[in-house]
Amino acid sequence: MKPTKIILIILLPIILFSCDLFQNSNSLIIENEIFSKKFQFSNKKADKISVWFFDKTNEEKINETKGQPYFEFVLNERLVSSNDKLWVFRDHSTRKMGNGGTEHSIIFEGVKENVEGLTVILFQQIFPNSTLIREKLELKADGKSFTLNKNAGKLHFRFPSYSLTNKLNKAVESTEIRIASFDKKPITFGDKKKDNHMYYPDVIVTQVSEKLQSLKGPLSIVSNGEISWLTAYEHASQDNLNGMFDEQKLGSGNQINDAMQGTKGVFNFPIQEEDFKFLGISNNVQSNHINVSVEVLRGAYLDGEIIDNEHPYSTVWTATGFYKGDDLEDGKKMIRNYLFNQICEKPASRIPEFYYNTWGMQREDRSKPLRGILTYERIFEEIENAAELGVDIFVLDDGWGNTQGDWYPNTERLTEGLAPIKKRLDKHGIKMGLWYSPMGIDSTTQRYKDNQEWVIKDSEGNPIMAQWDHPAFDFVSGFFDVFIDDCKNMIDLGCRFMKWDAINTFYSSLPNLYHGSDKYSEAEIRARYEYLLPIYVVRAMEILCDYEPELIIEMDLTEARRVMNGLAPLSQGKMFWMNNGASWYNDYTSFRTQSMRTIANEFAGLIPLELFTYANYPQNLAGSMKYNINNSLLAGHGFWGNLKLMTTDERKWVGKQVQLSKKVLPYLVDVNPQVIGKVGDSPEIYSIINEKESAGQIILFSENPFEKEFSADLNSEKLLAVINYPFSVEKNKLNLSFEFEEKESSVAVFVLPNEESGISIQRSTTPILDVHLENKKLEYVVNEIGFQTVYWDKKNGRPVVEESPENSSEIIEKDEIYLIKIQVKRANSKIVIQSRS
Repeated sequence: MKPTKIILIILLPIILFSCDLFQNSNSLIIENEIFSKKFQFSNKKADKISVWFFDKTNEEKINETKGQPYFEFVLNERLVSSNDKLWVFRDHSTRKMGNGGTEHSIIFEGVKENVEGLTVILFQQIFPNSTLIREKLELKADGKSFTLNKNAGKLHFRFPSYSLTNKLNKAVESTEIRIASFDKKPITFGDKKKDNHMYYPDVIVTQVSEKLQSLKGPLSIVSNGEISWLTAYEHASQDNLNGMFDEQKLGSGNQINDAMQGTKGVFNFPIQEEDFKFLGISNNVQSNHINVSVEVLRGAYLDGEIIDNEHPYSTVWTATGFYKGDDLEDGKKMIRNYLFNQICEKPASRIPEFYYNTWGMQREDRSKPLRGILTYERIFEEIENAAELGVDIFVLDDGWGNTQGDWYPNTERLTEGLAPIKKRLDKHGIKMGLWYSPMGIDSTTQRYKDNQEWVIKDSEGNPIMAQWDHPAFDFVSGFFDVFIDDCKNMIDLGCRFMKWDAINTFYSSLPNLYHGSDKYSEAEIRARYEYLLPIYVVRAMEILCDYEPELIIEMDLTEARRVMNGLAPLSQGKMFWMNNGASWYNDYTSFRTQSMRTIANEFAGLIPLELFTYANYPQNLAGSMKYNINNSLLAGHGFWGNLKLMTTDERKWVGKQVQLSKKVLPYLVDVNPQVIGKVGDSPEIYSIINEKESAGQIILFSENPFEKEFSADLNSEKLLAVINYPFSVEKNKLNLSFEFEEKESSVAVFVLPNEESGISIQRSTTPILDVHLENKKLEYVVNEIGFQTVYWDKKNGRPVVEESPENSSEIIEKDEIYLIKIQVKRANSKIVIQSRS
């Protein structure tokens, strides 16, 4: 054999493995550095499809192939699964993803009996250095027709399913994580009997037994102490009925006569929490293994739903992953990475940015028209004011459009369209955002009159009244494409941020649209609609973000009736979580701010805080400006309210804090916040520090005076300075002595990195207000007399301290650095140190 041939034969497996793939005639392996997933099949004759995971780090198989089938559904009245010898491997392809992952499409064809001509496509998304894999199953048929059916009167579709190894029959614990439990608990501040008008996470721990249990999730971890297995599905629905109904207007049997929060009508059917369980994560233990499946429960298909060339069927995206041991914090770390880095391919929604929304300003003066206030003159005023705050996005809320359903600029107030607004925003480098109520439709519009088949009706046949008492269109219909075109028109005019509001549970049972013909009952059509609505909304988000990759869409989840609370929207955008919480509009005190901060306090460590948006009042009318601003620096990153109620100096001070936060936030998107205390405690501390890069922010709140010694680990060589509070650094540990003497106090401490410049302020007895380092020139400002210690790497040359009667200095030469001791003799002094030329 020639040497070149030997080299090619040796290199081929290496190349395949480097592409996350190995394939031969009867198996295909997708893998990364730490695990592999193997598909066993035949490419010549009908056979079953077996799937198993292998942990490379510990060299052990994770699951059993003889357990429950990988997929199982009812086709043409017959139960079929991956364990049946019906399938032949046909093809495989890959796609490099925008987030660094690789998507594999693995295609099988049914070649016998009931499934002949059916194509099964398994989408598998794998990521570097992670055991998590996203997967979806799609059924297609070319030239033939199949039906999905019920099994024993119930929907039956399981995918994915795994039987995890549990050889020693160890006890198994299940941790279910819900994220959409409205008003699950009272507030922890103020009147502690009040609710906070928000969705809470809910962690439920149970023991897994032989009896099959189904969990709503959408996140679940099962563990036998040796290994833990994460399962998630990407859909959306509420967890409970809290806040949805006016209890005084409920009919017998929980029938709705009149509902709150934007869905008014007469509905003659009962509503229960089980209606929100469209999908479930089931588990049980059985003969040395643990079964885990994602299963459909409600609305996932209609009995007899057709699969043919025009009507493929797809599951939702799911995610699975494993880690050693049973530490829930390891599971949460995997969840955070999944939700921030893996579920979404487009980076725009993951970039930390600050925004201003006009809605708070519109609600400030009740004597002025709510929407009529949005004139060019007033908008331009707020753009100039918002620019001083340092925002990146300016959102025109309800009122920019002509009316609900006519999504073009108001023809009376914005006669020149959005171009003048876009031009003014461009001058400040600010992006334009627009508010939408996607399903709302003004009954006076021509679109409403021309498309009565899309108008959702109540049980008496009357149009429901949705947000602001407008009717609503059915989104799972031809209206889907119309709305997408509306949005594209505004994207073409420069819109790069959208707020989608009031996507509620509207109970559409309209027949002959995209969720069931008139041969099905109203209950079946309604269930199919409610299952498909989040899927269609997310599909619209995906289409628009593909059309304009810089577009960011935030989903309004501020009310109990909102249906988009789940993991699915995070595959394309962010979540607007709260309007006012336990408070109301025009509350400039710390009370409203505490309501907003409850989001960060409850979800820290579980969902990355950068995925939440909400707005605080920056005005100083109640003396709480600093307190409120620090809340926006922590998370949410939003401001609203009449900015004319602030002075120029106040707005510029806010802008300075925003700029400091922007310097560190890019380092913190993957950092888990360390939280001390609940909202209302003294102290209440949020420490978010990238230890490796020495970048971060530590934000404190208190309701009463307190003293506390605080420390955090960091790489001291990479530290430039700590802003806004005295500090010292010793042995890679940042030390701060917090002392608050007043009630309702707050401080934001910024830890700035030095970009490996070798220049670092390691100690200051007085707060440093600002620091700038460029071309071996260090400048910083302090607001009180005191001392600083600066390390200056010798690679930067010998330092010189600019002489001034306001300070004195001493330079001590060490082996590798110059140690500079500064004494500041006057408040608000500027210190300048630079390399001797």
